[in-house]
Amino acid sequence: MGEKLATRPEPTAIGTLARSPLIHLLLYFLEKELSGTVELATPDGRSATLLFQRGRPSKARTGEPVAYLGRGLFDLGLLTEQQLATSLAELTTAKSLGPAFHGQILLKGGLIDASQLEAGLRHQILRKLRYVASFSVETTYAYYQAFDGLCGWGPDPATAGEPFDPLGMIWPLLQERAPRSHVDAALGRIAGSSLRLVRGAELTRLGIGKDCSAAVELLAAQPTPVGELPAMSGLDDAKTQLLVYLLLVTKQVEVLKSSASRPGATAGSPAPPAAASPVPPAAARAPVASSPAPPRRTSRPAIPDAARRPLPSIASIPADLAPELAARWKEIVDRAATIDRADYFSMLDLARDATRDEVETKFLALAKQWHPDRLPAEFALVRDACSRVFSRMSEARATLTDDDLRARYMRLLADGSGSPETQEIVAKVVEAATNFQKAEVCFRRNDYAQAEAFCSKAVEADPTQPDYLALLAWLIALKPENQSGEKTRDALQLLDRAIGMSAKCDKAYFYRAQIYKRIGKADAALRDFRRVMELNPRNIDAAREVRLHRMRGGRPTSSDRPSKQPRSSSDPSRPTDETKTGLFGRLFKKT
Repeated sequence: MGEKLATRPEPTAIGTLARSPLIHLLLYFLEKELSGTVELATPDGRSATLLFQRGRPSKARTGEPVAYLGRGLFDLGLLTEQQLATSLAELTTAKSLGPAFHGQILLKGGLIDASQLEAGLRHQILRKLRYVASFSVETTYAYYQAFDGLCGWGPDPATAGEPFDPLGMIWPLLQERAPRSHVDAALGRIAGSSLRLVRGAELTRLGIGKDCSAAVELLAAQPTPVGELPAMSGLDDAKTQLLVYLLLVTKQVEVLKSSASRPGATAGSPAPPAAASPVPPAAARAPVASSPAPPRRTSRPAIPDAARRPLPSIASIPADLAPELAARWKEIVDRAATIDRADYFSMLDLARDATRDEVETKFLALAKQWHPDRLPAEFALVRDACSRVFSRMSEARATLTDDDLRARYMRLLADGSGSPETQEIVAKVVEAATNFQKAEVCFRRNDYAQAEAFCSKAVEADPTQPDYLALLAWLIALKPENQSGEKTRDALQLLDRAIGMSAKCDKAYFYRAQIYKRIGKADAALRDFRRVMELNPRNIDAAREVRLHRMRGGRPTSSDRPSKQPRSSSDPSRPTDETKTGLFGRLFKKT
């Protein structure tokens, strides 16, 4: 049993599961690294006691038996029925002589090892937490700080090993017993927003599986609208909603409000992260702790419009300007032409170890010189150029005076991408990669129209990637209206371009082989399928095509024989073996 009632302290906090669902409590305890006991009681008389060490559950006791260690090990395939029965008999005998624990008996008998015992205990606690998650929202709880309410029950926490990481338990609890009102409220607050994975996100700890992990990885490169996630991920709406909620409450994403959804907002501005913080327990006498602070902003500040617009052509210095004004005119033009290639410290004429106060002081001094409202009327033609300089300086000041933004920027600077010009190039490359990922997801879902739209954006933003061009060519070739000879040649030319960009682009060879097969060029198709196998042995489709050729007794092609002069497989001026007879030729003949 637990400690005597005489030694039990007053509860540090009390509340109900209606306000603080079990999932929120687990995350709150983990974030604050709290140690103590939570006792829960339902209106119908069910109960449970949870012991936490440094925010992690170490013991769980329920009022009715729901999860025995031995049965859990059996369910995990770590014990046989005979081993379980024998060990339970030994446990009964041992308990007649004094305290005894099933896990220790199993270890001593060599039926399991320490890692298997840990797996069984974790499974047992998860089963008990699932039981607690089934409690009604009217369930009350009391939290006792630094109090062991399970002292004397179960193994001593000091000898039981490390407590269990609750992050991996949240996803199964959420799927089985989602706090629907909290989920709906959180999703409602971020409607119309975009999500971006935070730096250092701990996805492996969440244990969400391959399908969900692939969906979350789409958020790593670029903010993605919440409404687009189901189509992009291939998950159904219900699962996507729970996944988004999990990412919010575990603070794996930041929420970026779109300009259309919030008056006065700019794209990239973080939304209030209310849904991302677990609800703290309601205080009984004194709060356990204040509500978790919202995560600091880690995104780059929104670039002012003046800095985004292309710099217009600027007229020559007026001949009637006074010498000092002509010099100032030239200074504005020259600075505007080079500002995008400067880093933030150079923009403000500061050393890289400048303090926040030094940044503020320098910016205020420069603002007197570069604010466009301070220009005389004669400088109307260079007002936009001056606005561009001032906007970049404002961006530099916003970044260098924010600790998180500055730390992130210093990493960019170390990588050689500290200037706005370089950052925008990188941003376009990242945007292209994200659109290509979306195109691949849509392609796998047979949504070819959407796939082509995303792939076209990827090629436009980064035309140097052969994979992007290859997929676009294949999507174009798949369209019913593009089955003519002329259109087919256009697709082949795009694939030839992709191969010219990289002779190791297996996608381009594979799609070209498919087109050759479709138009009856069997030899050319086989050569490309074999090339795909060389570049990507895991391409089972290409392997199947080659295997079919061998099974049907296909004759060796020119690609099988050594050749001193390599030739392009797509060169129509060179003779091929496609006119020869044989099973392979008949198999690939045009229908």
